[in-house]
Amino acid sequence: MGKGLCWTVLWLAPLFLTEAAMAQVPALHYSPPANTFKQGLATPEDYAFTTCNASVQVYPFRPFRGDIGQLFRRTLLRDWISPLHQEQNLAGAPSFMAHAVPGATQAFSAGFAENIVGLPRPHLRIVIVVNNQAAIIDASAGTMQSWQVAWPSLTALVGGLRVEAGRALPALTTANSRRVAGLYQGIKAKYMATMINVTGSSYYTQALHYYLFSPDGRVYRAYDRLPVPGGDPARFDFDAAKARDPGNSGTYAVDGGNLVIHLGGSEPLVAGLPKDGTLTISGVLYKRQ
Repeated sequence: MGKGLCWTVLWLAPLFLTEAAMAQVPALHYSPPANTFKQGLATPEDYAFTTCNASVQVYPFRPFRGDIGQLFRRTLLRDWISPLHQEQNLAGAPSFMAHAVPGATQAFSAGFAENIVGLPRPHLRIVIVVNNQAAIIDASAGTMQSWQVAWPSLTALVGGLRVEAGRALPALTTANSRRVAGLYQGIKAKYMATMINVTGSSYYTQALHYYLFSPDGRVYRAYDRLPVPGGDPARFDFDAAKARDPGNSGTYAVDGGNLVIHLGGSEPLVAGLPKDGTLTISGVLYKRQ
C-alpha cells in the first residue's frame, strides 16, 4: 500500500475523541524559584540556581495506575526522573511528608540524601496527584551548603503550588487532521550535559528536531532523527514511542485557529495551524517532510 493511500485510509476512518479531548488535563501552576534560570525548553522544565550548586526540575502531569503513594514510598518514582538527576546510592531512609496543594487530590514529598563518594547530596521530591495523574517537582544540591542557600527558594516554590483543571478540547475533525498530520522538521537548540567532574558541565548545540502528527490525534517529538518504517509516517508506532518516551509523546487537537499540543500530560503548547507546509512551535520553524 502506497504512502498516499495509507494516509487516505486513516483519514477516512472514523475519528473518535482523542485523550486530550476526552479528559480535562490538569495544569500545575507555580512560580519559578528565586535566583534561578531556566535551562532549555525540553521536558522537564529545569531551573538552575545562580547562587549555589542546586537545581529544580518540574515534571508535568502523566497518568498512572495503582496506588501511587505506595509506589512512591517503595521506589521514590525514580524511573520518572531524567537520568541526569536520578539518585544512585541513598545515604539513609527517606523522610516522607503529606502536603496540602490547592486543586490537588493529594500531595506528598520525600526528603533524602544521596551518598556521593562519602558526601551527602540532598534531595526533595514532591508528588502532586489529581485523580489518576501525577506531577513531580524534584530538587537537589551538590552539597549541604548549597542546599541551605537554596532552601528558602524551595520553600516558597512549594508554598505557591496550585492545580487547575484544563478545559476539555474539541474532538479532532477529519478536515483538521488532514491539515495537520505529517512529519515536520526544524532546527532547535539542544541542551547537552557532560560529567567531566563531580558537578559536570553543560552547553547548547543546534540540532535537528522533529514533530510527527498522526491523523487520529497523536503526536511524538524527537531530536536528531525520527525514523518511520519505509519513510511512511502512517506506519509509525505511537504506542511504542509512548512506552519508551512518555515525556515526548501525547495528543493534539485543533481549537479554533490554534494547534494545541499536550506532551506527557504537560501544560499545552499552543501554535498556529500549519500554512504552506510550515509550522511554528515555540519560536522554531518546522517544515513538513
